[in-house]
Amino acid sequence: MRLLNLVSPALFASSSSSASSSSSSESSSATPDPVPVGEIWAPKWKKADLETYSKKCASTATLNAEIYTLGEMYPDLKNWAPELKVFYNKQHYPGSWNGVDKHGKDRELLKMDYEDLPYAVREYLKDTPKQRHFSVQDDVVFFAPGAIYPILPLFVDEPEAEGGKIESGCEGVFDDLDNYKSALEDGVVVGRVEHKKGKGKHDVQVTIDAFQANKIDTGRERDEL
Repeated sequence: MRLLNLVSPALFASSSSSASSSSSSESSSATPDPVPVGEIWAPKWKKADLETYSKKCASTATLNAEIYTLGEMYPDLKNWAPELKVFYNKQHYPGSWNGVDKHGKDRELLKMDYEDLPYAVREYLKDTPKQRHFSVQDDVVFFAPGAIYPILPLFVDEPEAEGGKIESGCEGVFDDLDNYKSALEDGVVVGRVEHKKGKGKHDVQVTIDAFQANKIDTGRERDEL
């Protein structure tokens, strides 16, 4: 499994800057923030682009989480806020949905029970203790929506065939992050993230789709030859 460099624009830096430091940073503020890693890995394809591809090993995962903006950290997340500030200090924000960075207090964090994370994601976090996208505090985990995109295939399980066995040719297909891309190519794994509001004020349901894209042989190339 490829271990991605998940250093992502600063989560708390821009929202907690004091007025006294603003004047001294005017010259540096002209420097644009790095592109959020979530934007880099967000899908660069549309559903219409799939007309010339078939889906293999298609699978879907649904996560139930809570979502908060940084402006809601107090009092809603006051018990976790101190450690969150330490964890994300001087780190780049990975973006919200599709990697979009709303900046300042509108930046968003998801909150979930750690055990509700898919097994492959939990294993990934154990194998990459220096990552700075997922803050695990006891039995709770926090992460920006944009943090999903760089490791999206790990959030879904291989599809099962009849009898509970993994579909033929699909075993381990989502474990190989080297074969995961944001653009459609023959044989690569791609995915998409969708979300909708839940019943509660902060509830959100996240749906993650992944599949291996296989180019359909239309015969046109042979005809041209």
